[in-house]
Amino acid sequence: MYVCVFIDWENLEKEVKQEFGSVLCYQEFKEVIRNIATKNGSYLVGIYAYGDFDKGKAGNNSTLINLGIEPKHVVTKTAHDYLKGSTDIELSLDVLDIMHNYQHITEYLFISGDSDLRHVMKRLKMNGKTIRLASFKENTSQFIIEMANEFIHLNDYPEILRKVTKSEKEQIAISLTTDKYVQKVVRQLYTLMQKDLDFIGLNYFRKRLIDYYSNEVTQMSDALTECLDYALLNTYQVPNVKDPDHPTTACTLNMDNKAVQMILENES
Repeated sequence: MYVCVFIDWENLEKEVKQEFGSVLCYQEFKEVIRNIATKNGSYLVGIYAYGDFDKGKAGNNSTLINLGIEPKHVVTKTAHDYLKGSTDIELSLDVLDIMHNYQHITEYLFISGDSDLRHVMKRLKMNGKTIRLASFKENTSQFIIEMANEFIHLNDYPEILRKVTKSEKEQIAISLTTDKYVQKVVRQLYTLMQKDLDFIGLNYFRKRLIDYYSNEVTQMSDALTECLDYALLNTYQVPNVKDPDHPTTACTLNMDNKAVQMILENES
């Protein structure tokens, strides 16, 4: 039996960071995935990781290659648009290509919890392929769990996660003060906070940034994400009169964050 592994890398790292406050231990993760893939005596023919490797930590491509994981770069943002679902589309197209051209591969292991995979999983099952799925169960679509022949709970492998320490977060936040796009995010939000507003909706603020910096959409979007990830911005919920079941997410500057203080001090 031959098995091929497909990793939704961008969503995996995002989930690890947001849900667990951790980062992936790359070496341990690779070992776990290889062991899962080959535990039934299957021969591993390839591990592919899909994501926008222009974002995040520099050098990810080389890191993955050195681990025996082939990175598949997917552009998720252009100058004007966020290409929603582009990672899933590229992954699915490659799966279908392999299914039709390499009939000897009978097992497909997906590292993802995204329900969008249901379409390609259905095609695999119709062609008699075995589907295995590995993810964190709390964030995995029940629909694709039921479609898989086997589900592996990644929470059973705590060695693949490492907590980001408070000092590490603070160091990263300080390093962001030299990023001109992060500076723009902080200053724009500070300007809005000086106005007599009840609150500043996160989506409203994101749209304002995109409209104001129409030629720097990708950079501003990434900078806003960094500000949220490293607590330069705080978010909170505001009741939504029109839709009580879905409160509005509002944002504000974290004035206790040293990086915010440094950016605003340099402005004055």
